[in-house]
Amino acid sequence: MSRTAPTHCVYNAPVALDPTLSHAKGWEPEAAKARNCRWVQDLMKTAVGPITVEAFLDGFFPRQNSWNKTPQLPSQRALEDVPPNAATPEGICGPLLEILKKASDCFPGFVFDSTSARSLHPRRLGYMKPHICCYATENFDAVQRSEPQLRAELGYAEFFIDVKPCPSHDYFADPPVTSTTEGRASHDFIAPADDQEFKKHRERALGQHIAYAIEILSRQYRVAVFSVSVAGSRTRLLRWDRAGCVVTEVFDLREQADLFCEFLWRFSQSTHRRRGHDVTVQVASSDEETLFREAIRAHVQFQLQLDTEESLDNAVRQHYESGHVAAVHVLAHGCPANAAHVSRFIVSRPVVSSLQLTGRCTRGYWAVDTRTGDVVFLKDTWRAYPPVDLEGDTLKRMNDQGVRNIPTIVCHGDVPDYIPQDDQEVDPRDMQVSETDEYQKDETVCKVMGDDVVVVKHWHYRVVLGTVGYGLGYIRGTEKLLHATYDVFHAMRDALRHDSRLHRDISIGNVILVREKDRDVRRGVLIDWETSCRVDEAGKAVESGRVGTWLFMSVDMLINARNDRPHTFQDDMESLLYVIIYCGLLWLPHRLDKKKLAMTIGILFEFSDSMTPGRYGGNGKIMNRRHRIYTNAAAFSPALQDWLQTVMEFYRPLAHCREEYADRWTNPDYLDRFWDEYLKTHVLDRDDRVVHDHLHANGVHKAPSSMDSTEAIILRGRSPSEGRVTTRPLKRTREVTPPSDASLVAPQRSKRIR
Repeated sequence: MSRTAPTHCVYNAPVALDPTLSHAKGWEPEAAKARNCRWVQDLMKTAVGPITVEAFLDGFFPRQNSWNKTPQLPSQRALEDVPPNAATPEGICGPLLEILKKASDCFPGFVFDSTSARSLHPRRLGYMKPHICCYATENFDAVQRSEPQLRAELGYAEFFIDVKPCPSHDYFADPPVTSTTEGRASHDFIAPADDQEFKKHRERALGQHIAYAIEILSRQYRVAVFSVSVAGSRTRLLRWDRAGCVVTEVFDLREQADLFCEFLWRFSQSTHRRRGHDVTVQVASSDEETLFREAIRAHVQFQLQLDTEESLDNAVRQHYESGHVAAVHVLAHGCPANAAHVSRFIVSRPVVSSLQLTGRCTRGYWAVDTRTGDVVFLKDTWRAYPPVDLEGDTLKRMNDQGVRNIPTIVCHGDVPDYIPQDDQEVDPRDMQVSETDEYQKDETVCKVMGDDVVVVKHWHYRVVLGTVGYGLGYIRGTEKLLHATYDVFHAMRDALRHDSRLHRDISIGNVILVREKDRDVRRGVLIDWETSCRVDEAGKAVESGRVGTWLFMSVDMLINARNDRPHTFQDDMESLLYVIIYCGLLWLPHRLDKKKLAMTIGILFEFSDSMTPGRYGGNGKIMNRRHRIYTNAAAFSPALQDWLQTVMEFYRPLAHCREEYADRWTNPDYLDRFWDEYLKTHVLDRDDRVVHDHLHANGVHKAPSSMDSTEAIILRGRSPSEGRVTTRPLKRTREVTPPSDASLVAPQRSKRIR
């Protein structure tokens, strides 16, 4: 965030770092190919289009009476200098950029610049940058001064232009102009391609376009981001938000230059909010930065008890970047929506950044409350609408009920479009919401991959917690692991007993360790109750289906390929068991070598496959509960191994113990009594931490082959299939029988802008 940025808008925000503090978490270039492929598949479910350019402009940038008439280009035929196709993207973006630089009257206050060349490897996935970016004039110098590897271009970009050299590279296909309503409804918006090599590179180019949009959303405080796709002279406007992407009909840049000029003019005349910025986030003052730095430093030292200044400095880097501090505002839920009920929190680097375009897309920060100076945790997310329960309401109620080992609530609420001043109240309709969903029923919208697009509305929501700690990856030994997870077991039981509630996402990411003045062992706290839900009289979740983290889901949830099974408390108990095994494999002593550890993690936690109804997994967990092959092979320290052996018997007793342990799992009292007694009667290692050589333990994520993962996107000249009408091959689905105990499958490798 630059001090030269406007006070009402924040740019170039830090992103979460990996555990080594060496690079942005999750953005490793070696994994770019897999990320982009996943994002393309996700977009197939959320791409809404085509809509007319006029509807796009009127919906997102409605013309105001105070605006002047749209200026014209220096020459009415200026954009005819852009060729209809070229051998390389540079053959298109070179002439286009020259024209844009001469036409500054069309977009006052903004400049365009070539971005793709400012990269260490301009043609390699993970290093690439958009061909052209638009910046606010006051931010351009900061971009020019930045080091290319810092990717500040995407931290300051207002929107970007992605160029492909040939019209056939357009990923989308509009229905014929003469189509009837029925014809449009049956038309597929994805352009066909029978040449598989060409199709692969075209999909890779689309994946890179999506990656730019997601990275801008990660490096700025945004509600939405705009982009322009140019294929030859075929041009589309796109808007990306947390529900998906709205795509316009194609227009020819050479022949319909007025549409492009109208977009540039309206964009330049619109407010920051309409351009997609979150204006409830502002640049923090120098005094606030000092307050933040000192408070975070003190809290880190208290939590980690570090021995050296260097260690403390490195730990603080996880939360703070000098000169990059912002003030985030939270409007309290359930109170009059005026300035008196707005709280201001100071943040810098998130500990969690989302790598997704759609869904909750959560960011999590250690923050400082400007009123009290306390360190708190600020969760910024996009909740589905309508919610059954707001997470803040759930936590407040459970705190009042006396549920143990859950975070305290400071405040929470939906995010307004603007910060109210004095006695002004925010109109209930003026809340930050996704808008892609509001176009899915337009009569011009077509199917995607043969299916109607169904997009869910999301509301921007913030919840501030008074409990701040570190994840289970910071355990120092067996003692801390078993004590912290027993605390979590108490939270699970209390929530069920007092609020008839299941957490449904017991995972390593949802347990934090909190040091307190009156305890020798750090307390385990169960966080992230957003996906929790009530149970019915039979103890089953009132909402069916999977919502948790795949690695830690129970066998019964994983083998349910139809994804229609309701969650139970025993599923959460099983997930907690897997959290303990997982932590033991990564950070406690055992006898597995690197190869066997990788195999065990893959089979026991990561395995998944597909069948006709959907995705399933759990093969390794089934084999382990029947034969203990993975937990026995690990041979943990005696204390942990003994605990695991007993709890595994509770969970699924072996043949000779079934009568003795018949109801040990269905009645949680047995596990509670055993666990309590075990901690009281056994001496557990306090400092037997071992960081094993596995990517999950050290945070370094590498693809199997860097050559495959960072290969260039090659789209040159004409498509091999250009000029031919082809039919997209039908998707083939394998018939697979999901695993069960009796039959094992061997594991293998809003309203529109108001």
